[in-house]
Amino acid sequence: MVRTFTLEPSQPLIGEQLEEIKEAVLLIGLQASGKSTFYHQMLAGDHVHINLDTLHTRNKERLLLEHCLQNGYSFAVDNTNPTMAEREKYIVPAKEYGYKITGYFFQSIIADCMERNRARQGKARVPDKAIPCTSNRLELPSYQEGFDRLYYVKLEHDRFLIEEWKETL
Repeated sequence: MVRTFTLEPSQPLIGEQLEEIKEAVLLIGLQASGKSTFYHQMLAGDHVHINLDTLHTRNKERLLLEHCLQNGYSFAVDNTNPTMAEREKYIVPAKEYGYKITGYFFQSIIADCMERNRARQGKARVPDKAIPCTSNRLELPSYQEGFDRLYYVKLEHDRFLIEEWKETL
């Protein structure tokens, strides 16, 4: 099943997700693959934004995560989250607090991400070598990690195409 969304503010992502009281979302993909745009367009109204680019330190990230968990706030981790080990540090505590875990894996074609990155300005732009380095570490997510829902996301012509995850893409 493919769901297509135009980049418009305040548009609900998927109705059933809005009914969830406590949801932890992990955005997974290379830099400039569309993760932050997806968060701001689809999740910002309902989920606290946990992002190293804005928080600047792992300690601040840890404190915000703990605050969300202790208060039952839904949140979205908008980092590259390339490895199972990196995702585990969010999934395990969220499960312990009774959260539903949703993952969005963003199509991560190096050339496309490099092109989008070149269009970025200031601190939003990452060094050219960062994207292939992250690509070398990128591991496909799996339901075995603890995800309740997983989706595959492609960004085409300013639209997100969202498909339910298949363990073998």
